[in-house]
Amino acid sequence: MNNRMLRSLFIVVFLVSGSILSNAQADISFKETVYDFGPVQAGTDTLWHSFTCVNTGSEPLFIQDIKTSCDCTLAEWPKTGIQPGKSAVIRGGFKIEGKSGTFEKNLFITSNTSPASTLLTLKGSIIPTSGTP
Repeated sequence: MNNRMLRSLFIVVFLVSGSILSNAQADISFKETVYDFGPVQAGTDTLWHSFTCVNTGSEPLFIQDIKTSCDCTLAEWPKTGIQPGKSAVIRGGFKIEGKSGTFEKNLFITSNTSPASTLLTLKGSIIPTSGTP
């Protein structure tokens, strides 16, 4: 083989292997990305909802972080990888103490997917109890 043929073969092998590697990635899928609690009575509780996600990709899924839209919104998520085809739960919470009226709070997920960001939303309305202004 001469140098030109060898170089061409190397380029083809490099491009094919890069194409194969670029297709291997994690992918996150949710049955629902918005959860509506509906009307809830005011109180001191934290409202929680479990969002189930599935890794529909070909590599382990890693949730690196979840940011929330405010300090009254909470998030819990698996800190280990989620294998392809497996599911996991991401819990979103909203602290309702001292709150009333409608709310819409977001959880911003950062993971090793493309795109790297996913948005989950919690919403509802808090009904004041009698005697509460």
